[in-house]
Amino acid sequence: MKFTSAPPRRSPWLGVLVGAAVLALIGGAWWSRSGGEAGGLGQTFPNQGQEHIAVGAQHPAYNSFPATSGPHYVQPQPWGTFVYEIAPETLVHNLEHGGVVIQYNPSLLKGDVGKLEDIQRRFPNKTVVAPNSQLKVPLALTAWRRLYTLDTLDEAKIVEFIERYKNRAPERFPD
Repeated sequence: MKFTSAPPRRSPWLGVLVGAAVLALIGGAWWSRSGGEAGGLGQTFPNQGQEHIAVGAQHPAYNSFPATSGPHYVQPQPWGTFVYEIAPETLVHNLEHGGVVIQYNPSLLKGDVGKLEDIQRRFPNKTVVAPNSQLKVPLALTAWRRLYTLDTLDEAKIVEFIERYKNRAPERFPD
């Protein structure tokens, strides 16, 4: 008479560990696509890439207004404060370099533009301030894949946005 032993019993813990690992990978992917933080300022938008295009070239529409990623001109805007509107294709390049762009609608902003200039001077190598008459709100702050709008000039919130999102982009340049 031949005796056979029962097949070895598998521990249920292996299945639990594999399941937990899969959930962690899925959760991590979601977390990174959503901006990687809870309670962030503003909205996060999907990455539209970093393609360099010729000035005036046609490209797909941006998925946010103002733009937060996507096709852009080869030359970024110099850091600073400007009194004229700047093409989004130029400003996206600044975002790609880890910068923050502060745009305001001159007819809607009730605060002092001088305060925006003061903020820009605090972050001279990472910020651009410029008007944008197409804004439906007084202020819009953009960083790579991030948009935050404000109905009033709130210096603390603007500084918080800059400190939180500067240098969080595909190409990082020293401040």
